[in-house]
This record gives sequence, C-alpha cells and structure tokens, in this order.
Amino acid sequence: MIIEMGKSRTWRFFETVTAFPKTVLVIVAIVTIATASFLPRLTKDTSADAFMPAEHPAVVYRDKVKDTFGLKDPLVVAIVNEGPEGVFNPESLKLVKWLSDRIAELPGVDADRITSLASEKNIIGVPEGLQVEPFFADPPETQEEADAIREAVAAFPLYRGNLIGEDGRATLIAAELLDEEQSQEAYRLLRELVDTAPVTNGEEIHVAGQGGVMGYLGKYVDTDAQRLTPLAAVIIVFILFLCYRNLRGVVLPLLVVGGTLGVAMGAMAAAGKPIYTITNALPVVLIGIAVADSIHILGQYYDELNLRPKAQARELAIRTMMAMWRPVTITSLTTIAGFTGIYLSSSMPPMKDFGLFATLGIATAMLLSLVAVPAGLTLLKPRMSPALRAARRASKTPDAQKPGETGESRGAVMGRRIGRAVAENPKSVLTLGGLVIAAGVIGLSQLRADEAPIDNFQADAPIAIADRVINELMNGTTTLDVVIETREAEALFEPERLRRIEALQRFIEGLPSVRSTVSIVDYLKQMNQALFDNDADAYELPETADQVAQYFLLYSMSGDPTDFQEEVDYDYRLANLRVTMNNGLYSNEAKVIAALEDYIDSQFNSDDMTARLSGHATVHYNWMNQLLSGHLVSVLISLIAVWVMSSLTFRSAIAGTLTLLPVAISVFLVYALMGATGIRLAIGTSMSAAIAIGIGVDFAVHALDRLILLAGDRAKSLDEAIEDLFPTTGRALLFNFLTVFFGFGVLVSSQVPGLIRFGSLVAVAVSASFIASMTVLPALVKLLPPSFLTEQFRIAKASRDISVRWERLGISDAPDRA
Repeated sequence: MIIEMGKSRTWRFFETVTAFPKTVLVIVAIVTIATASFLPRLTKDTSADAFMPAEHPAVVYRDKVKDTFGLKDPLVVAIVNEGPEGVFNPESLKLVKWLSDRIAELPGVDADRITSLASEKNIIGVPEGLQVEPFFADPPETQEEADAIREAVAAFPLYRGNLIGEDGRATLIAAELLDEEQSQEAYRLLRELVDTAPVTNGEEIHVAGQGGVMGYLGKYVDTDAQRLTPLAAVIIVFILFLCYRNLRGVVLPLLVVGGTLGVAMGAMAAAGKPIYTITNALPVVLIGIAVADSIHILGQYYDELNLRPKAQARELAIRTMMAMWRPVTITSLTTIAGFTGIYLSSSMPPMKDFGLFATLGIATAMLLSLVAVPAGLTLLKPRMSPALRAARRASKTPDAQKPGETGESRGAVMGRRIGRAVAENPKSVLTLGGLVIAAGVIGLSQLRADEAPIDNFQADAPIAIADRVINELMNGTTTLDVVIETREAEALFEPERLRRIEALQRFIEGLPSVRSTVSIVDYLKQMNQALFDNDADAYELPETADQVAQYFLLYSMSGDPTDFQEEVDYDYRLANLRVTMNNGLYSNEAKVIAALEDYIDSQFNSDDMTARLSGHATVHYNWMNQLLSGHLVSVLISLIAVWVMSSLTFRSAIAGTLTLLPVAISVFLVYALMGATGIRLAIGTSMSAAIAIGIGVDFAVHALDRLILLAGDRAKSLDEAIEDLFPTTGRALLFNFLTVFFGFGVLVSSQVPGLIRFGSLVAVAVSASFIASMTVLPALVKLLPPSFLTEQFRIAKASRDISVRWERLGISDAPDRA
C-alpha cells in the first residue's frame, strides 16, 4: 500500500503514470515509431557552403558570379611523373589523352568542360591573323614530338602552374560536373576509372578538387554513420550491465535512448534538414546523454528497494521518482541551456541544427526518463541488482553482520576515504582547482582560430595527399575570385581599364601564398605576342580599344568564343580575375583578403570600375569569421543560461554559482589543453566549451542536490555529508560519467579529424567536470558553507535535539527519523 504523504501534485502525477504503465509505454512506442518513420528522408550535405546560410551576402554574390561566368567546382586529376622528361613524354601524354576521353564519358560529367593538355588550345600567329588549335590532336609517338609540345606550352605563360607544373613534373585534368550534388557518385566513378588507367611509365595519379572534397566527405559521413552509432550503443550497453548486472538495468535506459534518437533524428528528417559532417556525431552524443538520467533513477530505485524490501513495484517507482524528478529535471534543463547557447549564437546551419536537435533530443530523454522509466519499473517485479547487494549488507546492524563483514563494498569504502580526504583538506583541493583555471587562462591567451577545408581529412587520405601534391607541384588548390564591374557594355575594351586590372594582378601576386592570377588581360597579352611572331617582348596589352576588339574577333574565327566564358561576360562589361593560392588556412586567407580589400578600396575602385571579392576562399573566410564571433558568445550564453536555470531550480543564486564552478574548471582545462597542444579553434572544437558546460553541469547539480539532502539528515554533520556523498550519488555519477565519456570517446574513431578533436576535448572536459564536482564543489562548501546549506543543518540539528528530549521524557511517539 502506498503511503499518502499529503499527495502533492508531483505524487499524483507519478501515481497516474504508474497506474497505466502499459498505456504509457504504448504511447511512447507509437510516438517514437511515427517520428522515426521520417528517417529514410534524411539526406547529407558535404559541400563547402554547408557552413554558411544560403542568404549570406558572400554566398549570394558567389552564386551570382558562378552563374555569370559559368563557374563550377571541378573534379581534378593530377598526373605526376618524376622522370627526367616529367609528363612530357609519349607515354604520359597518351595517359593524359586516355583519361581526358574516358572522364568525358563518365555520367554526370560535362563532356564540353574538360580542361587538360589534350583539350586546351594554343594561340598561334599566322599571316591571316590568329590560329587557335589544340596543343596536340593525337598523342605524340616520339620524344621529339613531346618536346615540341613542351615548347608550345612553355610559350603560353597562362598555363604554367595552372595546367602544367613549373618544372614539368605534373599536369592537371579538370572535369566540371553537370550536377554538383552528384559529386560523391562522380568521385567514386572517377576513382574507379583512375584505378584502371594504363600507367606504363611510372606515373602517379591523384584525384582532388572541390568536387572531390565533397565526394570524399560524403564517403566519410557514410562510414561514420555505419560505425559510430552501433559502437556507441555497444559500449553503453556494456557500461549499463557493469553498473547493475541485470536486464532491466540495460533495457530501461535503452528504451530512453531509442525514443530519444527516434524523435530527434526523425524530426530532423521531417524538417528537411540534411546530415552535415558535424551533425553526423549527434546520435553518438545523444546516446551518451540520454542514459544518464536512467542511471540515477535506477540507483535511487535500488536504494528504495534496499530500505523497503517488501514494498510493491508501484510504490517503489513512485518513491523513486519523488526523489529523482527534481535532479533529473534540473540536469536536463541545464544541459538544454548549454546546447541552446550553440543554437542562439551561431548562424551556421550545421551548428544551429546541432544545437536545435540536441535540445529536442535531451528534452525527449527527460520526458521519457520521467514517464517511461517509472512505467517500466511498475511492470517489473522488484528485484535487487546483483551489483548493489552490498548496499543491503550496509543496512544491517553490526550485530547482524557476519564476522569480518564491513557492510560496504570496496568501492564504497574507497569512496568514503576520498570524501573524508576532501572534507579534511578543502584548501588543498581548491588550490589545485585554481591552478587548473590559471593554466586555462594561459592556454586561452595562446589559442588561435585557424582551419583549412582539407583539415577535414586524415593526413594519409588520398584526397589530402592529392591536395599536398597539387599545392607543391602546381599553383595550388585554393581559389579566390575578384570580380571587376564596369557601367557600360564593351567597357573592358579600354586599355586604361585593362592596365588597372593588370596592376591589380601584380599586386595580388605579391601577397602571401599567391601563386598565380588569371584574367582576360593574360589572354589579350598572349594574343598580342602571337601576332608579333611570339616575340617575348610583345607579351603586353594592345594599345587601343579597337585592337582589343579586333583580337577577340580574330580569335573567334578559329576558336570557340565561349573559351573566355570564365574570364569575361558576353557584353565585356564584367570580368573575373581568378587568384590561386597553395595555402588554404584561414589565417593566410585573412592576410590576403585584408590586403586586397585595402588595395581595392584605396587604389582600384573608381566611378567607372569597381572590384569585389568572391569565390571559395571568400566564403571560407566569412564563415570562419562567424565562427570566431560566435564562439565566445555561445560560451557566454551557455554559462548564463545554466546559471539562471540552476539558480531558479535551487532557488538560490549562490547554488547556481556553485554549480558553475566545476564547469568553469572543465572549460578552462579544455582551453589549457588546446593552447598546450596547438589544437586550433575550428568548426568542431569551437563547440567543445559550450557542450562541456551543458553536459558537465549535470555532475555538479546531482552532487549539490545530494549534499542538500544529506544536510537534512538529522544524523549527519557537514563532514559526514561530504563523506556519504561518494558511496551514494558518487557511484551513480561515476557510471553517468563513464557513459558520457565513452559516448564522446567513440568519436575518436571517426574518419573526420575535426570530430576526433571535438570528441576528445569534450571527453576531457566531462572528466574534469566529474572530478571537480566530487572534490572542488564539496571542498568549497566545506570552506565557505552557503546559507541554504547551513539552514538545512540548523533545521536538522533542531529536529535531532527535539527527538533527544522526547526520548529522555520517555515519549514513544517521537517523529519518524527514517
């Protein structure tokens, strides 16, 4: 029979839940299945634009530029020959031709937009004017023919470094895609083609390019999705079984996990949100978080069963939830606050989605912990966990214990010793905490934000190797576009404007890591040189606008007018200047863009002609800037939200501040680690601090809540309360910590380096939060007892004194002290 205890609203709520346990579980199953039914709709987005809102000015303008000049992200094949002739030998040039022809036949590849030595054209001066012809129609048969091709290419400065390496060891084949969303399949087909290529002269073939990056990231996402979530589930099952060593201790938490994943990921699919590289880790994160409340609830359930071994299942479930609903709610709300900070502070779709759907998942886990778990416990026959049988021995009186029996497990005895050491040495514990914070401040001062898109790949991944090869032997893989706009059609025929573009190119070529610039100016200079018998001194711009117009006309007689589509628009009013760099780090892009914007504003722009930056480097630069501005904001929002939530639930600003102390130590430890090891602030690592706040505060909340409960025990002093914290809540917190630690630790096996660093940093932060919650928090409470805690001790002491007086007076109806 359930004791009424005044029947508060909370009690009546759990009475209702446990009165209809099967109905509750059926409703949970229906909602989970209905939401999870949207999962097949999930898509993935591995494009470079994923981290920028589609409406961001840099993205809008970049897309406009791509449409205007027909720019697309190509797949790039690099052919390298380390022999004495480089790639200019018959066998290597035959390979170039073979690959160019076969790539044009691949599904999804634009056969008319293949750029290679086998497709590009030479500009030759003839008596009739200009002649535009391929460097070779058929591959050469002799070395002399190959040498002639080398000389022709060498006389075309535009191609040096862009199509052919400066030393002739490498050449590129660029293939544009008809649909960039099919890049993963196109990349797979290209890799298969490369594997069958007739390599006969020691050539090496590498596949890279923006299309390759998207394709390879898609492969990473698929591989991680197939491995990380099942691995996390297996680890969590093992920890749960280790914790309770029975079936219910595994099944009930997994019920919460299943519902959490079904609702969160199903809602993501229903909302049309794709899986990004970052959100691919969301299921793993939610698994680690979702089981935490169940562990604490089951721990309290077995405590209740230990005290009331003859109680009915429903009564035990209600009593358990009456003790646990408050800490479960508090910890869930504070964790939600941490992830809300990420959502509110970021404008990047992947990070906003991570924060939003993590929040939804945690809210779902909280609801299921408060409803599904007590419903499940009600249906199960009360049975003590084999792992907690020592707790029953602890409840025996000394007379009832067997000789030599301590009544506690070795873990509980060890926990008491640690608690006693903390209570006796609070200053030493706080000093260690202060040292961690000091190290974190130093680490924060050394922290720098930097990342290159290629950092998303393992160093030994083929795409990363290809990127290094192209950056070393060619002009590079990072591109920046400078779009020149004039007011009138054919305004770019004017030599004065062309010379200003030429001066802009010379300035850019002096900036860090810039290897080349290409614009319509270079083609006009090449045409001028061809018309003057290929005289090197004639590699200069025509002198009049009429000459410029005539050059374009002459070119069109034997060449394709669309050959200049990527450099100038149809009306000759807009021009694109492409900059190529061999360093894609944000820090390098920032230097180039800052210097270039200053030059454009101070020396280039005028009423009749202006320039504006675009391209991948500009988009990357802008989203890294947003990352920097959003990082500290997300940490600040998370801290404030967690403090407010803790203060309101504990009804004490001091209590809210106390819960933040272990979290602060963990965050500073993350910064100290990043500063000491040179880990840069990037996409994955930027979320570490905010997530560490949301998750790490759970340990502090449970520890403080238990201290308040122990303070109300009339038989406890403050030292005894701290000592008792470890074998009771400490055990549940330990397994809570292990599930979260290994949940994030699973990310170390990810294919994406950013996720590896993210998982490692959060795992370290969670460890610090757990240790600080069990040591620094009690030490601070001991050294500076807060008023809300001392009031509990005062009430308990008064109650104890009254009981003693009643006993002395022989009153038998003294209040129950249980």
